Amino acid sequence: MTDKSLSDRLLLLIDDFAGKEYGGKKRFAEMLGVTQANINNWINLGSLPSSEHLANIQKKLGVNIIWLLTGEGEMFVKKESPPTVHEALTGYGFNSEEREYIDKLITIFRTKDAGTKSAIMQNINTFLKVPVEMKGKDTLKKKAG
Repeated sequence: MTDKSLSDRLLLLIDDFAGKEYGGKKRFAEMLGVTQANINNWINLGSLPSSEHLANIQKKLGVNIIWLLTGEGEMFVKKESPPTVHEALTGYGFNSEEREYIDKLITIFRTKDAGTKSAIMQNINTFLKVPVEMKGKDTLKKKAG
């Protein structure tokens, strides 16, 4: 455990997120959706924020609650990187060839210019409409015959 108190760590957060000048506590309270009296109680009286308020601090500010309460660990929660396309598609029953082409399509959408993306989308839309149009023509022929 560090030698700094919960109050010190809260003041550090207030300075970082709301500023050191007058009104920082009020702005910090507004950011969290709590009253300034809550903030003052946590800092001046050493009362602990409720579990709901702690969860809110982590959610809104990305603060590591273990650090806030004990001073141990990193100040902020490490954000996980988003899953790869392969990881995201796992469990959907795609075979390796399908996953490969989905990955390629997503790579194109992320790296190519708007014209290329538009051309791909038009081709996909055209391809998806063909069976519907063919079905419609077959239906018309059957009705006419």
